[in-house]
Amino acid sequence: MILAAGALVLVGLGLFLAGLSTGITALYWGCVVACVAAAAVLVAARRQISARAAASKAPAQVPVAAGNVAAAPAAEPVAAEPVPPLEVEDPPVEDVEVTDLLVIVDLKDEVLVVDEHPRYHVAGCPWVGPRPTIPLPLDEARTDGFTPCGACRPDRTIAGRARASRKG
Repeated sequence: MILAAGALVLVGLGLFLAGLSTGITALYWGCVVACVAAAAVLVAARRQISARAAASKAPAQVPVAAGNVAAAPAAEPVAAEPVPPLEVEDPPVEDVEVTDLLVIVDLKDEVLVVDEHPRYHVAGCPWVGPRPTIPLPLDEARTDGFTPCGACRPDRTIAGRARASRKG
């Protein structure tokens, strides 16, 4: 899907250049249509990736054969522990020190993002809790516009790990 979006962008660029050289307005409109189609393909790809990530974290269902239903022991009901409500608001943005930013700028360490939320996190972040996450390389998360979480402070954590690995 990403390749299709790239091809559509190239078609749009070709139409734009053709419009510049000929002055035909319809070519400009063709460029706009190609770019909108590329954006739609990218949105569809993002949703597909999110759906795959959510499906991979879902518990596996064990099929029960029709003849074995009576043989399965009845499960006793277990009192469920109350689940604390998830915070609706996003955590604040981490205040990143310039020295940490210089260390992490090109790192590929894995961070976690939550679909439809603007922050990236490290594993164990209290804000993430049971939410389904999508792992991304740090540099890709930053390029995609995600910002560091103020609760788990991923930039400080990852910069500290990088400094420790250089020393040891």
